[in-house]
Amino acid sequence: MTEARHLMLVSALVDRRLREQVAAGRRPRPEYLALEQDHGVTLLDWSDLGGSGRRRGLRASLAHTAAALRQVGGFDAVLSDGEHVGVPLALAMSLTGRRAPHVVIGHHVTTPAKRVVFRHLVRRLGARGVPRLVLHSPRQVTLAQVELGLHAARLSLLPYGIDGRFWSPRGDSEQALIVTAGREHRDFLTLARACRQLEARVLVAHGSHHSPRARRAEPDLWPRGFEVRPLDHLSLREAYGRAAVVVVPLVPTDFQAGITTLLEAMAMGKAVVVSATQGLQGTVEDQVTALTVPPGDPDALRAAIAGLLTRPRERARLGANARSAVEARFGLERYAAGLAAELQAVTRGGPLRAPTRGSAAPGLSR
Repeated sequence: MTEARHLMLVSALVDRRLREQVAAGRRPRPEYLALEQDHGVTLLDWSDLGGSGRRRGLRASLAHTAAALRQVGGFDAVLSDGEHVGVPLALAMSLTGRRAPHVVIGHHVTTPAKRVVFRHLVRRLGARGVPRLVLHSPRQVTLAQVELGLHAARLSLLPYGIDGRFWSPRGDSEQALIVTAGREHRDFLTLARACRQLEARVLVAHGSHHSPRARRAEPDLWPRGFEVRPLDHLSLREAYGRAAVVVVPLVPTDFQAGITTLLEAMAMGKAVVVSATQGLQGTVEDQVTALTVPPGDPDALRAAIAGLLTRPRERARLGANARSAVEARFGLERYAAGLAAELQAVTRGGPLRAPTRGSAAPGLSR
């Protein structure tokens, strides 16, 4: 029996430099390299698009779609790494009559523009004819059915995963340091208000290339004791290691904004305080793998951070539980294997895996 051939559209420049950095341990291994190296998936990345793809945007998405259309006939199934390429490819395949089973990783399918597009796809292709969506958030699964009209058979819940070898406990001596990272949908205004009275420095690793226009809240003037600058992967790992507390402050969202920062810190065994958004429901267990606080509440955020700064044993307990949870549910290999299984399922024409929240991490200290 011939082995199935699968293609993945990757919104990144997967060049020699990136591969060498991953191999040398200077950056985490992304899921697309795990799919290529462990599951034989062929990558179609920005290096295949000439000068059209170096950052996300309409031009890159259209170039990616055109390149994929030229190749889909040679593959048994296609995986798009986000709606920004998956939706244009689905529309293009429906208009040109080119067919290939198609899986799309859905990050935030309920923005106003995407609601319009997905409803159009449902009308054009039928509820069972749209691409199969792999979603990370239980809330997004519910909204995709209720608000977009997508059939449950076209949806799968797969927890996001990160490289737990790169992001792992380092045994560094913790300092009176609070670290936060990321940019999209962050509530740095609430963080600034919460930390004004605390006896700790705050490092904001500021930056993202995914959604530069994403909603966020920032102070007009950062308070004293805040340092705001971009960090590369090695520097961010070193900062996490020195931090007493990692904070993921978020504006209210219905998708998993902040998931990468959250899992990186958890994987490193850090005590984390995170905003309890709808999109992150089911990712952490309050008081067990992290502390959760209401979005936009500086008093609750201050109390949570202050309590952890003075309780090293509690930080250690939460951090150990967090690391165990990542190993059980949010590892890169598990995530890549889940995506590969989705490709195999659509290749066979069989059903997706039933949506599941995943098994709980064993042995958590409560």
